[in-house]
Amino acid sequence: MFSNKEVIAKLKELNVKLVKADNTNANPEINADLDRFKRSNLPVNIIAPADPDQPLILMPEIIGPEDALKALELAAGK
Repeated sequence: MFSNKEVIAKLKELNVKLVKADNTNANPEINADLDRFKRSNLPVNIIAPADPDQPLILMPEIIGPEDALKALELAAGK
């Protein structure tokens, strides 16, 4: 998904910040978030909307560029 040219362009256009978590050492905070989102391991792709009053967008485990673009537009309020 993050190697797709359209997705990369949209991330830049919307000034999206990517955060990458490493759970090699079983970080308790990461494990708590995995439990919160009912996932057993990384990666977990979550999009935080521009409007903090809107809920987080939890992406499916398998996503394509179209899914990512749609979620980014939704998060941007477009």
